[in-house]
Amino acid sequence: MYKRLSTLLAVGVLLAVASSPVYARPAAWTTIGRHVVRPGETLFCIARAYHVSPWSTAAHNGIVNPNRIYPGQVLAIPNAYTSTPAGPTCAAQFTPNPVPPPPVCTCATSHTVASGENLYRISLHYGVSMWRIAQCNGILNLNYVRIGQALCIPGS
Repeated sequence: MYKRLSTLLAVGVLLAVASSPVYARPAAWTTIGRHVVRPGETLFCIARAYHVSPWSTAAHNGIVNPNRIYPGQVLAIPNAYTSTPAGPTCAAQFTPNPVPPPPVCTCATSHTVASGENLYRISLHYGVSMWRIAQCNGILNLNYVRIGQALCIPGS
């Protein structure tokens, strides 16, 4: 009896695992434009203005809570067209590139990272923001520079 029950349980678990749904990965969206959020706008009214899915817009912009957008925030509008439920619609305002590009990184000097140095110390030495040094060198983790790494130090 005990063996039969354990066999039945194992078969049940296998059936549950085998019959679980498989979800397809959503298609990669392209950005059709950008929208600067104005006071009083919601993600849903913005999505209605462009006839796109508010959920796709949130996912495309890395927004976890669609109720948490703020004025001045720049939203990339994906090509995830859909019909949205009735409700208030915000005015569509495509902005090709509302965020000015960062200044071009021109190296004023070069610095080789020595033992015990970090971006903060290097930035103090040259009088340049550590964020700017990281941006010009493609550094994503400000706490990680390697000994012997050559850094471009931009002009201040």
